[in-house]
Amino acid sequence: MLQTQPKAFCFVLMPFSEAFNDIYEFGIKGACEDAESFCERVDEQIFEGSVLERIYNQISRADIIIADMTGRSANVFYEVGYAHALGKPTILLTQDSEDIPFDLKHFPHIVYQAKITELRKALTERVRWFAEHPRKPSEYKLGIDVYYQSIALSLGEAVCKYPGNAMPNGWLTFHNASVYTYLPGSFRVGIVTSALYERATDMATTQLPDGRYLHMFPEFETLFPDACCSAKFWLMFRPDKEPPTSDEIAISIFSQAGRRDFPLKLLKID
Repeated sequence: MLQTQPKAFCFVLMPFSEAFNDIYEFGIKGACEDAESFCERVDEQIFEGSVLERIYNQISRADIIIADMTGRSANVFYEVGYAHALGKPTILLTQDSEDIPFDLKHFPHIVYQAKITELRKALTERVRWFAEHPRKPSEYKLGIDVYYQSIALSLGEAVCKYPGNAMPNGWLTFHNASVYTYLPGSFRVGIVTSALYERATDMATTQLPDGRYLHMFPEFETLFPDACCSAKFWLMFRPDKEPPTSDEIAISIFSQAGRRDFPLKLLKID
């Protein structure tokens, strides 16, 4: 049968030690191949920047996380916590059940006792199941709140007032109300407007199929839990259109959780 769906990407978290090389090459990578998926560790990838940021980026991008908890590596434990915070399907492995801490004992583990053949068989079944039952975007939660002049846009009451001889403009604040970190590119912010606004200053503009326009902000820097960032917008009217007295735009956030729109009213004042 012709394979039309892309293969699931499994990102592997494990201690970087020669003792684990055969476990990775023949047990984990072999299981992913048997399940018609593919896997990588961060040390196999070519990239710029810090290793830690790359790991966070790949956890966010991956369809499935595979983590070997053997030896109680603090780095692996921390990275698994990040994957759990993102709601990622995570398969935990260990050679010794004594390596499973109390807080993780309620999560199923593959206990393989250094037997690579048994690991490969059990892991193949888990990877294949997750690949065939991908989580829907609705199963993830977007933890970013949007504010205009300290008013949460989610309340539907925020109003951007501007003089009649000026362009609609203002500062938006984005608050990470979640427990995990958003890396650059893991979410993007745009403004959806009617065809009245053909451009927005310092933003890339695309016309949508329904005739509206999407104006995209540049990527934001890393947004840590409970941190905030801000961005200013300037909407420019088409010269052949008469500016309305009032209007409404949507601040759209795009992420792996899908898209969420926040309304913002525009009001021209004399």
